[in-house]
Amino acid sequence: MIPFLVFMACMFLVFGAYLLATRDSEAKRKRLQQRLSDTLLYSRQTDDDEVRLARDELLSEIPTLNRLLVSLPVATRIRRMLDQADLHITVTRLVMLSLMAGMMAALAVSMLSISKLLMLGAGVGATCVPFAHVAFKRSRRLHAFLTLLPDALDLMSRALQAGHAFAETLHMIATEMPEPIATEFRKTYEEQNLGLSLKLALDNLSQRVPLLDLRLCITAIMIQRETGGNLAEILEKVGHTIRERFRILEDLKTLTTSSRMSAWILCALPVFVAIAVTVMNPDYMGVLWSDPRGHNLLALAAFMQISGMLIIQKILKIKI
Repeated sequence: MIPFLVFMACMFLVFGAYLLATRDSEAKRKRLQQRLSDTLLYSRQTDDDEVRLARDELLSEIPTLNRLLVSLPVATRIRRMLDQADLHITVTRLVMLSLMAGMMAALAVSMLSISKLLMLGAGVGATCVPFAHVAFKRSRRLHAFLTLLPDALDLMSRALQAGHAFAETLHMIATEMPEPIATEFRKTYEEQNLGLSLKLALDNLSQRVPLLDLRLCITAIMIQRETGGNLAEILEKVGHTIRERFRILEDLKTLTTSSRMSAWILCALPVFVAIAVTVMNPDYMGVLWSDPRGHNLLALAAFMQISGMLIIQKILKIKI
């Protein structure tokens, strides 16, 4: 009972220290948001549902720590991942959450086992969980963007054929297409309205959404503006190319379904066998769970199992 109370006390102390360090910045942000909302009450209404006051470059609510993080390339890359995942948290909060998860996992394992290797493995694994969640959200959002991109290109092509300007087609995508493609094209449209050149606005779009298909589309647009040609026809062909790529990928998934299922069954088989033998003969597997040498073997087995799963996933990931 005492180790558990110490563990909970450490967790609340860390979380309380973080809230204490960031309470002033949160209060200032709320006051500025309220003042800006009052100012815009009788002004021209905008299309945005919410006025974003904080800059996207904000990496931490603590000014000193923010200046330190801005100079670190790793913090900038994490900030970009958070933007691409559409998670409105700062780099500091993500790192603090990751460290707290690792600390709690290590303390929880230390209460059940005396193996330092197993405690270290649990701490490292829990530390990586928040970053894995960000990577998963980012991958899902980019996939949703790529799925909607052919329809957006068709909309742009038909709008250009109807006589609309290219900037107006960006606005049409921002207002008529679903998320997340509407948000990204809205940013591009607003950047162009604020004075940025079309090339720079599209380059910013390709940096926010690092997809090869989008880069291909932007390159085609830039070449057309320099050499001339029918932009509507170009966008229509690019959209058709992306749809054909999707079709080939779906055909490959269908043809490799049995191989992928066999690979994941082989990955899950050792875990299933260990649990089944433990249930049927606890004395036979008890040494593995209670002895420190067994803990080291479990940590080594987990490392090899994860490595094998990553290798299999790399082999099954076919790029077109």
